[in-house]
Amino acid sequence: MSEPIQSNKKHNLLKIGFLVITALVILLQMFNFKRSMIRSPYTYLRYLPTTAESVTCWFLPMVFGAVFNKRKLRFNEGFKAWAVMEATLIAYYLVYFIMKPGQMNTWFLWGIFFPILTSSSVLMTGIVFGLLVQPVIYDWQEKFSHKQSLMILTGLTFLGFALSAGTYTLNYSIYGLYLILPFAWGMFLGRIKWTAKRTILSILAGAVAFVSVEVGVPGFDAVYWSQVLQGKAINGSWNELFLINVTSPFICLMALAAFAIARKAIKTLEEKDLSFLVILIVFMQAPAAHKFMASLKYGTGSRQLNRLITILIMFAIAIVWHFVLDRYLFRFKPVKRINKFLYETKSFGDVVECCFNRVWGFIKYHRTNLLTWTFFFILAFASFLIESDNLRIQITTAANVNAVVWLVGTKLGPLVLTTIFVDALFTILYFVTTRYWVSIITTTTVVLAWAIANKIKLNLRGEPIYPSELSEVTNADSLLSMIGGQKTLIMILIGLAAVIALIVFCEIKFKVKKRGNWKRRGLWALASLALFMTPLWFNHQGTPIYYLSGAFGNRQSFRNPERDIQVNGPILNSLNYIDLQIMDKPENYSQSQITKLYQKYQKLADQINKTRKNNLSDQTVIFNLSESFMDPTTFPTIKFAKGTKDPIPYIHSLKNSTTYGTMLSAGYGGGTANMEWESLTGFNMGAFSTSLTPYVQVVPQYKYYPTIGANFTYSSAVHPFIGTYYSRIEDYKRFKFNKFVYIGSKYKIIDQKKLGTNSYNSDFTTYANGLKQINSRKGGQFINLISIQNHMPYNNWYPKNYYAGKISGDLFSDGDVRTQMATYVMGTHYTDQAVKKFIKQIDKIKKPITMVFYGDHYPSIVSQSYTSKYPVEMHSTRYFIYSNKYARQHGAKAKLTSKTNYVNTSDFIAMLLEQTNSKVTAYQALLTEVHKKLPALTISYSDDSGFTLVDQKGKEVDPKTLTSSQQALLKDYELIQYDMTAGSAYALKIKGFYTMKK
Repeated sequence: MSEPIQSNKKHNLLKIGFLVITALVILLQMFNFKRSMIRSPYTYLRYLPTTAESVTCWFLPMVFGAVFNKRKLRFNEGFKAWAVMEATLIAYYLVYFIMKPGQMNTWFLWGIFFPILTSSSVLMTGIVFGLLVQPVIYDWQEKFSHKQSLMILTGLTFLGFALSAGTYTLNYSIYGLYLILPFAWGMFLGRIKWTAKRTILSILAGAVAFVSVEVGVPGFDAVYWSQVLQGKAINGSWNELFLINVTSPFICLMALAAFAIARKAIKTLEEKDLSFLVILIVFMQAPAAHKFMASLKYGTGSRQLNRLITILIMFAIAIVWHFVLDRYLFRFKPVKRINKFLYETKSFGDVVECCFNRVWGFIKYHRTNLLTWTFFFILAFASFLIESDNLRIQITTAANVNAVVWLVGTKLGPLVLTTIFVDALFTILYFVTTRYWVSIITTTTVVLAWAIANKIKLNLRGEPIYPSELSEVTNADSLLSMIGGQKTLIMILIGLAAVIALIVFCEIKFKVKKRGNWKRRGLWALASLALFMTPLWFNHQGTPIYYLSGAFGNRQSFRNPERDIQVNGPILNSLNYIDLQIMDKPENYSQSQITKLYQKYQKLADQINKTRKNNLSDQTVIFNLSESFMDPTTFPTIKFAKGTKDPIPYIHSLKNSTTYGTMLSAGYGGGTANMEWESLTGFNMGAFSTSLTPYVQVVPQYKYYPTIGANFTYSSAVHPFIGTYYSRIEDYKRFKFNKFVYIGSKYKIIDQKKLGTNSYNSDFTTYANGLKQINSRKGGQFINLISIQNHMPYNNWYPKNYYAGKISGDLFSDGDVRTQMATYVMGTHYTDQAVKKFIKQIDKIKKPITMVFYGDHYPSIVSQSYTSKYPVEMHSTRYFIYSNKYARQHGAKAKLTSKTNYVNTSDFIAMLLEQTNSKVTAYQALLTEVHKKLPALTISYSDDSGFTLVDQKGKEVDPKTLTSSQQALLKDYELIQYDMTAGSAYALKIKGFYTMKK
């Protein structure tokens, strides 16, 4: 073999070896090792990830500088690096969104096309800056001797460290300017002659720097924390990890040592090889990289093996992608044209002038479209502000913020999406009318009118206009009377006349003709019509439209209508309600089938009623939803200090004397209205095909909605809090409740008592108002009693908290979590005392009273992620059904003895009827069968739809084990629920189905 061939082979081996090793080092940093390493018992391992990151940020610009030191670059080299980065980001996020569509958001989309502006990769930004200023560095290094260059670079390195006090962070693109320094170092190192002595000295200096870092960083970290404990630390004055900060001279020395070791291999690199490193840098630093790479699983059961497989896969992808880009990217005409222009342009001023002329020319040519879009954005913004409360927007239960600041800062996505829909409406009108001012003023009028109409309804009824209510326009007379009658009508007519006059004036005085022929306008009009079809998939989880809508920040909670319309705006809010996926239609659903089910369960009701003596309507029934109440002693992993008193001794004592057990909740940390809906209706959240809030998405579709309260001549609700949440005010009217007592209602909340610094009314207040309602009527009545005391947050409310410092467990390792839990437990203790007092009070009343007490969901104290580990436990709350002495003396049972350990909220109606020995309707007979013959039903804890079945031991039951008769019963139950949630309410028209025949 000849000497040139051997030399060439060695040359290629060096290059390949360097690229492979460098690739593995870069790809290893796709994973976030900082969090896991910081817990390592070995001090020297704790800071390795940060050290490696800083050295990498020095070493890679050095490599680029060394390769690009041989000639003075033209302007196109920076563009070429940017183009490779841009193409890689587009491909990377395309794969990411396909695999993780729920993670898509507009910030990522913005970051794809403007990576430097959005700091998608600060390291790549530094390299692009380095390539752009390379001609200046080249001239400078040509001018000075090697010794002078070394002194200047060394001085700049120490100066950068001194001026930043070791606090410099590479988290925004502007900081990437610092990386021009290691780029310049690389150009210098690529020019000098490397003797054996220089190589050894560089490696030794790097080794000393590494040892110094390993000793110094833990030491200075200890100094910093001792200052913190003594109260002497000044935030931002210095960084305890300054020795491994990217500006640290020690990092420079380690990078220099790495360069010295790899210098021969670096010398073999060609400029085109560096695009391979650009691809790897994007993989390493893309904003979603750490989370995306950590999520990839291969069924190995080993995190480390998963990471190794991911690294190998990404390495192979980088090789293939490098080949594709090298072959095709710069043949793409726009890229080729820009690259050619920048290559041929010698003056930076010419580049700036050309870019300015092109941008200005584009703005002038499209000025009408751009001004129209700007106006529509302002119009969209105005529509959001109209829905605010005096320019304040509610962001949580107890907090509101400045609307203008919050919308600009956090809701740009919904504003842009609203603008797109407004422009689509304008485009359709413009195609039809061919008149610019007619179209734009009509669009403006429609948007503002819709926003104002929604605000009027918010003020009157605490909810927005639902699309299903548009048919109410036929009742224009009654609607007008609600908002001012003839006076309002006159104002509307004057407003319309003013709009028409403005249109005529503008069309005559200011003629505007948008560019584009009728064919182009027709295509845009068709596209706009297609856009208005997309809301049909806004609520269809798993569809591209669903994820794209979510990417713009259009996320409807359906729990607080007032908040939803404030944060999504009136247009998106309405579009979100167009197509609600409630339940899949059963194959045999029809009016005749519902009639058959009525006949079937009426026969069963007749059999049951032979042994039942009481009528429910003659009794007082209380459904008491206790906010966020669960038995704190059953919280997974919780431990109380030895000798700690039972927080809920009275409620625990009821276990032996009354119906008592565990209720399965469909929520964690939220879902109050869903549990309330289940208890009042007997329907089940698990039957729905997607996550929703029936109070907001189902009940408003019906003028009348049947609940347990319909079995009484008088029904009421009491809630010592704001009444507008979950559309309760309007929904209770649909339930035919006679009264709703809440803060701000015409009925006064008495005995308002708050405990400690808790901002919510206590349970003592709740029961005082419940007792008042009980005593206000002589006959039977139904009361829906909702407490608020134990609502989040749990901010150390109680000054003399007996449980503070007495709670531990695996889920309470964090001090803040322990404090919150202690606050919560103390709250349940107060609930226990209030319940005890209330039951003593109703026991003295000489009329039959039965109370169904239940907690709606777990408190949101620990992360919801733990629900996958403890699915049943963390959806289990405490319930009991108590009948007072008078009720027990008149036929009510003290305690049910079967199927009480685990029940669902939807079981309460059947259990109440059994305990009170009350007659049942056809529907209630169905509920009785469901309770007695099926496992407890609740939402699926593993999927977005379907049931979880739980037996009386709290174990999940495989649905496949249900018998054919159980499956048939479940289908009957789902059929009736479909009829009253997504169907035609055929059963509502059958007398005696939901309520007793009169």
